[in-house]
Formats: sequence, C-alpha cells, structure tokens
Amino acid sequence: MSAPAEPLLRLDDYVTGEMPDAEAAALEEELFAAAADADPSASAFTSAGLAADAGFLDRLARLVSDPNELPALTGGFSRADVDALLGSPFPVHYVDLGAGGASVFPPWGPEVKFVIARLAVDLRGFRDIDVEVTAPDGTAVKTFRDVHCAEDGALYAICHAPLARLAFTRGRSISRVVGTRGGTRETVAVFDVRPPSAP
Repeated sequence: MSAPAEPLLRLDDYVTGEMPDAEAAALEEELFAAAADADPSASAFTSAGLAADAGFLDRLARLVSDPNELPALTGGFSRADVDALLGSPFPVHYVDLGAGGASVFPPWGPEVKFVIARLAVDLRGFRDIDVEVTAPDGTAVKTFRDVHCAEDGALYAICHAPLARLAFTRGRSISRVVGTRGGTRETVAVFDVRPPSAP
C-alpha cells in the first residue's frame, strides 16, 4: 500500500459506518489533532496525496452512490477516472462486457468496494446517448439519459459494490445503447447480461 492508503481506507470505513465505535472515536481525535497541528505536513490526514485521493473519491462517491443511478453511467467517466480508481487502495472488481451480445457478469467478493463495467462501444460522433435497460420480457427497468462516453468512445459504469449487487445480480437484463448521429437515431449495441446463477 502507498503511504496514504491506510488513512484513506480508515476514512472510508469511518464514513461508511464499517468502523467499530471505539476506533471511530480514536479516528475523530486524530482528525481534530491533525487539524490543529502547526505542521500539517506531519499528519497523514492532511498530506497533499491524501487530499488529492480524497477529492477524487469524494467526487466519485457523489456520482456512484445515488440509488437512482444503478450503475452510474451519466457521470461521463473517463479512462483516467477508471485508472485512478484501479490504482487506489480500494478493492475494485473490473469487468469488460465487450462490444455487445450475451455475457455473464462475474461475481465479486465481500471485500470489493467498487465495481466497474466497461462497455466496449465506440460512441464518438454520437449525441443524445441513452442506455435503455429492460428485463428479458421487455419491461422497462431504467433509462440512463444523456450518457457521456470516455475518450475512446467506451462507456464505463462505476458503482459502489452494494448497489452494483442490486444492479447486476438480480437477474438477466438487456441494455440497449442508442444514440443520434447524422440526424439519425440508431442502436449502437445491445448487451444481454446474466448473473452467474441466472438460467
């Protein structure tokens, strides 16, 4: 782990309520002491590296923790965002679902904090991009409107693991990626995704 990893993981456990009360109280004392320290560079909690990591994760958390965004596609995640998360101290489950068609979403362990799914489409040149998610019988589940692609045209879905579990393990889903190019609305790709145990 890098130097800021342990403080960052401790802060995450504190914020998410996973830290025992006694440890949470001790951490609060450390944070108050760090804030009052005449030499802030001496504290792991005020180092520039931790501040940058915490800023990134705060922005990420705002995008991926909304239950109405399962998974978060609308934030316009870049490959740099994905790489930053993959390089963070947090356990991440990364899945490439390819360019469309049928696939199985692999399971992940209880230690995972974030789940990333890559849709290897090329949406450069498209506008008004939506991802329409339905059940196999065509029942609408969710439509992600005005989605923004990464620099390479791909879509990245990033989600906190508990929300991803709801999105990716409840059963088979069909996701249709549609967009407008040259004044014409077209289907770019269709993803037929099953959890490991789905028939």
